[in-house]
Amino acid sequence: MGVALPSRIALTVVAGTLAVAGMLTATAVAGPSTRFTPSSPTTTRAEQIARAYWGADPCDGAISIRWVRQSPDINALSTWASPTTDPYGDPEHNSDCAIDLNPAAAFDWPKFCTVVVHEFGHLLGRDHDPRPGQLMSEIYTTPVAPCATPTGRRAVVSPRPAKTRRSS
Repeated sequence: MGVALPSRIALTVVAGTLAVAGMLTATAVAGPSTRFTPSSPTTTRAEQIARAYWGADPCDGAISIRWVRQSPDINALSTWASPTTDPYGDPEHNSDCAIDLNPAAAFDWPKFCTVVVHEFGHLLGRDHDPRPGQLMSEIYTTPVAPCATPTGRRAVVSPRPAKTRRSS
């Protein structure tokens, strides 16, 4: 009878942006590692959105978020230790969880937040989705809804006054 040895898993998200007939472009923020520092309110907000999105907290909340230079085509890399040979087979027992964000990638808030939510998905046992445009797709194209507004707050829409008709 074999014993499952802990394994170290690494997954990546490939850089990408969506351009529809040249009308939609990503806005890059210079120095994302300065703007989105670990434990900053902005990074904490992205983590809160990720926990709410998945309804779970991977690795019992012990996730190290770091900025580590990587290949220019990678946004982030998730790593964890798994007690099984199937990296996605027992996420409740994953440990040594880390998300390494690439400071060479162009991050604005929606992309940063979405990448964090995506990487939380890996830490919770989700593999890449082969369908383009999905949150767990390997290539980032569009932000997940909770990340689409500045710092993840719901847009406030004030009610418009009702139109009054004039009688002639």
